[in-house]
Amino acid sequence: MVTFLALPIIFGVGYFIVKKYNTQAVLFLAGLLMIALGVMDGATDFIPKGGKPTGSVIVDFFEVIKVLSSSTLAKLGLIIMAVGGFSKYMGHIGAANAMVQIATKPLSHIKNPYLVLAMAYIIGQLINIFIPSATGLALLLLVAMYPVLVGVGCNPAAAAAVVATTGCLDLGPASSAANKAAEVSGIDVATYFASYQLPVAIVTMIVIAVLHFFSQRHFDKKDVEKGVTYEFNIDAKEQREAPKWFAVLPVLPLMLLLIFSKFAVTSVRMDVVTAMFIALFVAMVADFIYTRDGKQVAASLKVYLEGMGNVFTSVVSLIISAQVFVVGLTTIGFIDLLLGSAANLGLGYLAMVLILVAIIVVVTMLSGSGNASFFSFSNLAPDVAAQVGTTAAHVAMPMQLAAGIMRSASPVAGVVIACAATANVSPIELAKRTMIPMVGGLVTSLACSQFLV
Repeated sequence: MVTFLALPIIFGVGYFIVKKYNTQAVLFLAGLLMIALGVMDGATDFIPKGGKPTGSVIVDFFEVIKVLSSSTLAKLGLIIMAVGGFSKYMGHIGAANAMVQIATKPLSHIKNPYLVLAMAYIIGQLINIFIPSATGLALLLLVAMYPVLVGVGCNPAAAAAVVATTGCLDLGPASSAANKAAEVSGIDVATYFASYQLPVAIVTMIVIAVLHFFSQRHFDKKDVEKGVTYEFNIDAKEQREAPKWFAVLPVLPLMLLLIFSKFAVTSVRMDVVTAMFIALFVAMVADFIYTRDGKQVAASLKVYLEGMGNVFTSVVSLIISAQVFVVGLTTIGFIDLLLGSAANLGLGYLAMVLILVAIIVVVTMLSGSGNASFFSFSNLAPDVAAQVGTTAAHVAMPMQLAAGIMRSASPVAGVVIACAATANVSPIELAKRTMIPMVGGLVTSLACSQFLV
């Protein structure tokens, strides 16, 4: 039976991603291969909802890509592109940097370096709600927070480890992973954030901060015993000057989404894309008030549009390719086998979530991409939830958090590599420093998710 070829293909996908093959291409080809195997085994109905057979099986393979692209771009893709454009625009006008500067200023008044590290993680994770890219946030913090940490006596390697983990939970309506989790859960992203993510994230953040305190102190002592030292290594990057009040601009979309939701004003409905466009308009007006240069402000709209394009290239295309991969898994019967095995073995919520999280952890550690692993398997959440008798959000959330958390423990993740270069330490050594807080965060998020069911 071709169903049993699923695992070798999954491991093959992981192998090629580790070997730095283009992730989207690997997922596309693996998905099409599994669809072909399924057709040879007798499968006929593999085109997703919204598509129709073309009259040619070969053409139908590519009809799958068209149908998935159309539905994704019309809904989730537009949301993520709008968020990506807004995030880049905030960086362009200096608003993101203004927020980071204000948020990190209190750290300079704390004397205990390990308490500073713990507080720095908390602050960075909160900033992540408004700056959703883990690598983008880390690059900002390497300029604004990292020098502060080293300046108050923190080991450069310890400081880099903390910065590398600040975006590990992928929190808030601006996160592409959170939007995908909300979509498969059938709820709006504001509800997903406030009702599901936040209660778990608060406890997880505290545990990670405490583990940073003790683990970074442990590794520092080991470095002292071995006579290992790290150099302060950061080039001052030019940042656009912006007034302090610009710091409120990155927060505006979240404020709008929470105000015009079931938590406050229910008479007005607002989704993520609308909130982003309103915030963009306000930001452009604010930029004009500050610069008095209408031509420059008008030209800056191109930055937003370029940001949307960049996110399509990196994230939206990944979602589409991951969906093709999942269609392939479905066509060869792997999904039915997984759910059928759960029913026959009497596996409950926790057992199924542990299986899915274990797959995501392995793929994330090997690929360095939380998005690649989560987007590939997130569509399983509704079926698994129906099988074990819970809501899709209760299955999707631990999967989503696991993907982001273990990304910060992978030595091949972009955020780890960037932070390691700043501290003049190898990515593997930096990953050792992040591993204990991240594993602790993973266990905590799984435990808290269980209590919410």
